[in-house]
Amino acid sequence: MSLFNPRMLDASIYNATINLNDCQRADVLLHALQHFPAQGCRTIMENAVQSLLQVPNLPSADIAKALLLRAKVRLAAGYRTSAQQDLHAVLTVDPENQDVKEIIQSQHLRPEMLLRDPDCPPRFSVEVWREIALFLPKRDLKSLLLVPNALSRIASQLLFREIDLHLTAAVEPVEGRSRITHGESIDQDIDAWHYQRSADILTRILVDPHFAGQVRSLSVYAASDDTLQPLAFQVGMLMNALPKLSNLRKVHCSGNKDLITRMLQTVYLHNPRLQRLSIVVADRSVDIEIPIFKHLTHFSMTSEGGCSTSAHAHLAQSRDSLRYLSINNPRWCFPAGAMSVRHLTQLEFSGYFSTDTQAFSEILANGHQLESLMLSGALECTPSSLFREHRTSLPFLRHFSLTITSVHRHITDRELCPSISEFLRERIHLRTYHLLVPPTDHRRIGFDASAWGVLPAFANLCSLSITYPRDLSPALAGWLIPRTVRALTLDLSPTNPEDFMSFMNPLRVGMPPMLRYLGITNISIRSVLNVVEHGLSNVRVVRVDGGVWTVTRMEDGSLEMEQWPYRRAKYHTAEWLESLDCADAIWKGVDGP
Repeated sequence: MSLFNPRMLDASIYNATINLNDCQRADVLLHALQHFPAQGCRTIMENAVQSLLQVPNLPSADIAKALLLRAKVRLAAGYRTSAQQDLHAVLTVDPENQDVKEIIQSQHLRPEMLLRDPDCPPRFSVEVWREIALFLPKRDLKSLLLVPNALSRIASQLLFREIDLHLTAAVEPVEGRSRITHGESIDQDIDAWHYQRSADILTRILVDPHFAGQVRSLSVYAASDDTLQPLAFQVGMLMNALPKLSNLRKVHCSGNKDLITRMLQTVYLHNPRLQRLSIVVADRSVDIEIPIFKHLTHFSMTSEGGCSTSAHAHLAQSRDSLRYLSINNPRWCFPAGAMSVRHLTQLEFSGYFSTDTQAFSEILANGHQLESLMLSGALECTPSSLFREHRTSLPFLRHFSLTITSVHRHITDRELCPSISEFLRERIHLRTYHLLVPPTDHRRIGFDASAWGVLPAFANLCSLSITYPRDLSPALAGWLIPRTVRALTLDLSPTNPEDFMSFMNPLRVGMPPMLRYLGITNISIRSVLNVVEHGLSNVRVVRVDGGVWTVTRMEDGSLEMEQWPYRRAKYHTAEWLESLDCADAIWKGVDGP
């Protein structure tokens, strides 16, 4: 019985072609590709045709054959735009090619779709446009929706990967009263538009499985104090739509206990592989039962009052998977026993630092992987010794924020701020530094001009938010701010508002030249225009307490200030700051993008 070794055939083909010239070997390869199935590996066909097109002096007939073969494989793989480009190239070489005409007829292509003005730049494939669009901010993607091109469809797909639903009116705080009065709202038309938009999106999710499969992030906002808008219908649609979101990876819910509980239970039943969860509990003094998502890496919870038992139990069961954690409740203590700091990359805690708290010792001793740390709350302990003891800990720290809301009357820790300065002094790669302290307790925690003296050491600092000390000269303060800072927020509570301009004029002389964002808090200002009209030529956005303004420079050199609407400042701050080149002013929070 004769035996056949397939490798002998391979060797024979190689030996037969080794002495052929490039055009002859290209002819052999082209003959082999004609037997290649249209549903075969696209990569093999792409590489083979690309190598054929690189052969010099290849006959135009062979070029047409190669492009036609590649077009068939691309059509079978779903790459219609790039296939149409190949078909157009074949028609350029052979206008009467019958194979191309058959493909046009079978694929229901119009001949004009293959035509292109030779004076125009070459068209990119859908895949290339998608890669480009991935780098664009949201505002630019929204602009692309108006472009009559494949870009419009790509932008729509990318935008609707992240969906936000506003089920109730956005309640804007007005002095002494709610924005909703006597059954009417100031922005009734805007609220009605959001109601209709949310209903349209939920309907699309229910009837279009392809659209639902593209959604990766869902945010739901429902203010509990809006009693004029019934929620039963919207919540019913939401619960019916959640099972359709098969690829959902991130969920944010802001509302009352009933809404959050129903939503979490539904998501857990149909999407247990959720990775990011953020909840804002609008009800006070309530306890939320949170299902255990085994793949959860990001968790953020904001509430007021209530018992911390359920939240701590959830943290304890998720401690091995969590990498980003945010807890915001002014009455809760740091959950040192319920979490694993050594696994965390980002930690945000806003609460209560009691006398026996283990927050600082646990973080400084075990936070080896922390890159971002934000702490805020009332202080009843003296952590300065811990900062000095663990001076070299947190080696990967890039973003640091400490906000002390109040200091207990029996607490005096005059080494606190100096110890923090020494703790951070050698960290030249620090990009964000926030230090805010109460104006009445500067001496008790050692906050003075020396807290600003460490700033020049931060050679790569981009964002700075800091309280202004009473003993620092404005003429010197501006020059202490690193030249790399692009976002600056000053807490001016210790200064006298009547002398604001006399304080600001010498300060802005030394301001960083690349400053794009300027925030001023805890001081009343008569005219926001006065803040930037002299000396701060590059500032694009100004925030004064709760108000935000966009600065536009006209052709004649004058300035125009546009105040942000309430909804923009509350829900879309990050998107707008990014579009205005002020991304450094955004704290990359756990529940952020």
